[in-house]
Amino acid sequence: MLNKNLLLIPLIFFASLSLGKNYEISINFESGFEYQSQKQFIESIKLSKSSKEIEHLIDDQDWIKNYSIRYKPFKKEVFINIKNREPIFVLNEMYFYDRDLNKFNFDHSKKDLIMVEGPIDDLRQVIKLINVVESTTLSQFKINNINYSYVNGWDVKSNNTLIRFGKELTKKKFNNYHETVNYLFEISKIPSIIDVRYKDGVALNYGK
Repeated sequence: MLNKNLLLIPLIFFASLSLGKNYEISINFESGFEYQSQKQFIESIKLSKSSKEIEHLIDDQDWIKNYSIRYKPFKKEVFINIKNREPIFVLNEMYFYDRDLNKFNFDHSKKDLIMVEGPIDDLRQVIKLINVVESTTLSQFKINNINYSYVNGWDVKSNNTLIRFGKELTKKKFNNYHETVNYLFEISKIPSIIDVRYKDGVALNYGK
């Protein structure tokens, strides 16, 4: 979608490319240079011979959140500003997803994201878990992996702790989790497993 009103910010990455002998295009990657897809995009856009080809190529990029294009009058010069989508997790090593659950192809270029695995039908549950777990005061609970299985339900893994939520994500479980984390913060003792699947409370395991 062409957005001619996008406010440009100071350049983070800038690339200037010649299209043949008569056409020059300059690209500002507003969000930085993060994906292998961007390298492929630069190589592809070199082959464009018209404004329509340029715009169609941009519209085909699923990692682009929005963009603006400015054509210099009476000169074959094009200035493009691109803002990337910002992924927060990877599903089954196939797709990036941002916080609004927009999907785009995973190209193995970012390794510091939450890896999500399992037969997941409702990805809003993933966002819910991320919001709940990362809203805690314990930095040790920075999520590395979220796994869902028909046997165990939802498991959230940080560097040192496994948090087990079971198959159903309920308000009571989340309340129990928050109360437990507040208690752990007070005693400064982090368990290896926090299990909130029980109706009557939370089980903590300090084993290695």
